[in-house]
Amino acid sequence: MMHLQKGLHLILTGLLGCLGCLGYLGCLGCLGLAAHAQVSAVPLAEKGFLFSDAPTLTYVWPAQAARFTLVFIPGGEGHLGLTPERKTLGGFYGATLKPLSDSTLTHGLFNVVVFDSPVILPAGTDYPTSRQSREHLLRIESVVRDAQERFGLPVWIMGHSNGAASLTEFVKMLEQNGRPQALAGAIYSSARNGSTFSQQTRIPVLFLAHEKDACPKSRPSNSWLVYEELKKTNPQKIDYITLHQGQAQALNPCMSGFHMFYGAEEEAYQAIDQFAHQLLLKTPDEAKAR
Repeated sequence: MMHLQKGLHLILTGLLGCLGCLGYLGCLGCLGLAAHAQVSAVPLAEKGFLFSDAPTLTYVWPAQAARFTLVFIPGGEGHLGLTPERKTLGGFYGATLKPLSDSTLTHGLFNVVVFDSPVILPAGTDYPTSRQSREHLLRIESVVRDAQERFGLPVWIMGHSNGAASLTEFVKMLEQNGRPQALAGAIYSSARNGSTFSQQTRIPVLFLAHEKDACPKSRPSNSWLVYEELKKTNPQKIDYITLHQGQAQALNPCMSGFHMFYGAEEEAYQAIDQFAHQLLLKTPDEAKAR
């Protein structure tokens, strides 16, 4: 009984001590516990007559020693169907994105925020023009601002497949509005053909593509051309990583297999982690710490 009372006393002491912790993850740090994933609702910052009133739901994996926050924009029709009660997020998301917040698998540099559009974003025939809509871009902006306020860290965006169109359209919107500094980096992943940056883009960009991607709407040869064009005008760090591992699946090649890094998840998240880590090592403070 005395051991039980002592154990309860230590737990209560730790919890009370957490009241003095500062920051979003401060209390978790006091107890030495890992942060828990959660679904968070982000209201749309600007109302519109034709806009949905639904908030944008996000699935968040916080990292205890993050240096950045990564907002991930899904492909397909952009709608995952998250609910506030969602406790886990597996598949591509859990296997490729979650490790970026886990310091036992990577440097743990990223809080990861998965964006779920409350409205369907039609994929289109030649180009997903739904990703250009004002409502969609304002929703991304609202999530980026929420992430900045919540974690107080530079924000990156990763766009996968049709999500790469969201990424490039959002970057161009920021540039047109004179706010390109709102993003610290970008990951252009299995990108939809036609997703291009402008000549004004000045942020680090990592290109990810699988050598065997069989989706005709996301050709690696196309993303390579975008990479080559961006290198001509963007002085920031730009890398193109071709993935080689993984396997195909007997499903739609634009929704499975190599296109979704099936079996190549570790190769993908290690490439992202190394790209971000190399950027940090370029700063004076990080170089001194080596």
